[in-house]
Amino acid sequence: MSATADRYREPHPPDSAPQRLLLLCPSSRLVREAVAAGFAVRVLADASLTPDTQESLASQTSQEPRKSPDEGVPPGIPVELVDLTDETALSEAIDTSVRVHGTQRLLAFAGTAALPAVAKTAARLGVTPNPVDAARLLGEPAEMRALLNGSRHSYVPAAQARTAQELPAAVEEIGAPVTVRTLPPATRTASCPSGSAGERSYLVEQYLEGPEYGVVTLTVDGMHRVVGVVALHGAWHPSSHLFPAPLGERDEAEARAIATELLDLAGYEFGYAYTVVVLTADGPRVVRSRADYPDEPLASLIELATGFCAEAELVQALAGKPVNVPTADRYAAVASYRLPVGRLLSVSGLESISELPGVHRVHFPYASGDDIPGHRGGADGYVLLSAKSTQEAAETVTEAGRLLRAEVSRRPDHL
Repeated sequence: MSATADRYREPHPPDSAPQRLLLLCPSSRLVREAVAAGFAVRVLADASLTPDTQESLASQTSQEPRKSPDEGVPPGIPVELVDLTDETALSEAIDTSVRVHGTQRLLAFAGTAALPAVAKTAARLGVTPNPVDAARLLGEPAEMRALLNGSRHSYVPAAQARTAQELPAAVEEIGAPVTVRTLPPATRTASCPSGSAGERSYLVEQYLEGPEYGVVTLTVDGMHRVVGVVALHGAWHPSSHLFPAPLGERDEAEARAIATELLDLAGYEFGYAYTVVVLTADGPRVVRSRADYPDEPLASLIELATGFCAEAELVQALAGKPVNVPTADRYAAVASYRLPVGRLLSVSGLESISELPGVHRVHFPYASGDDIPGHRGGADGYVLLSAKSTQEAAETVTEAGRLLRAEVSRRPDHL
């Protein structure tokens, strides 16, 4: 336990007092919203962070704050550091928060809800409304596929290979083209229970052809409310996401339905979920899901188009107030940049891009002389913008792509 936590002792509140929350790897914005709503808050943060980043919770999350990036945790909020890879330490930290500090509810973020130590300990102590396996069933590809295929919802032919040597046989079983996903070392399903500790296994699925859409939901007391649907890369533009997705009524209804059906199957009772759906010629199919709000920059799309504050709405739902489903009054888009692996010699046009109508943010993480490591298809930067129409958004995306000029030297080892 940290020195701060050791000194901090609160009397258990009466029944009428606000709930005491333990937030695991939250954004600083969520902490501020919870404190403003009157909750008594404690924080568990990742101990692998450097001392400088430990001073500001805004730097302790996987998502950059969308507002007031210089604001951190309000003074007096206990922040304890814990090694997320140490299951015993993580379980003990949660247990101590409940027994010593009277925590009544735990909320986990940045992918931590699916950690076994978090799910099992929270369920044992009765500080989570979700079943112990809910987040894992959503987040682990093999578990999610088995769950859907077992119910015949969003059925996709799939096979698991315990080792790389078994991959060819699994591919032959499913039939090309396929999608191969690397599974966590601990992932073992009923159909593939064996395997050495730390050994990589693989999920081989039939390749799904069609546009991809991200369905964002907020579940309260088992009732799933769709916050919105995002058109992902290729569904609207080759290098951009768009919210709200320009979908026909039937296609949107099918995407919403299959996402919420998955949450029902997993027994998900409370919190955000982000589910990616492909609209194939044979109907909607779930690609992946997780028990969390989408990462940046997707998170900012919804807020920019609707004014919806994810953190504030989650806190209000926790307080028992009705969930407000947002309505978009404009479109919001994210245009991504991808650079070749090498060394950045020069970059220009960023200031001109920031001055384009409707541009709200230009994120470019490199300067001249930096190495571009490559991200296996991930973006090296992006432009966040809003527009009155999809046509206006597309024009701004095109212009932003034209203005960026990046010269990259291809090193011999990357040729």
